[in-house]
Amino acid sequence: MDLSVLTPENFTFKTERLSIYPMQAQHLAQFKLLQCNPELMVFIGPILGDDEIKEKFNQRINCFEDHEQWFTLLINDKATNSFIGSIGFKLDDIDCKRVELCYLTLSNAQGKGNITEAGLGLIDLLKTQLKVKKIVANCAVENTASWKVMEKLGLTREGTLKADFVINDIWYDAYTYAIVY
Repeated sequence: MDLSVLTPENFTFKTERLSIYPMQAQHLAQFKLLQCNPELMVFIGPILGDDEIKEKFNQRINCFEDHEQWFTLLINDKATNSFIGSIGFKLDDIDCKRVELCYLTLSNAQGKGNITEAGLGLIDLLKTQLKVKKIVANCAVENTASWKVMEKLGLTREGTLKADFVINDIWYDAYTYAIVY
């Protein structure tokens, strides 16, 4: 894996309908729109308090210095120049050249192919620039929209992880998906 390409410039890109760019210090409001939305977070994690959100945000915006953090990229609709969601990745295992993919989109932007479009662009960068061997993604079995996106991105379901994570005292099984290059 070529970590030298992990710069904000290399992970700023456009697709036909979208502008994708690294989250920076001025984007706390956009981060909160996603992270504080109970509907979006139902299969992701609990709604955090203000201090916890700021701490999580500060960790994420330092990803280019601290490679153990999630690399969070924001997504804007080019036609309206409006924020619609985020997509990102985490260096899951540098030696094995494996990254984990994640995404969230605002309710009004769901079902329109935005995450698939952004995901295909990000996957291309991860393959060609970062030189990953494997991309993985996980989601709750009940999160049908999320695993359908994974399939549209070319990932294959590798299995079901029983009682894989807990949110608000509810245990969830998870599907694990991957693609190997």
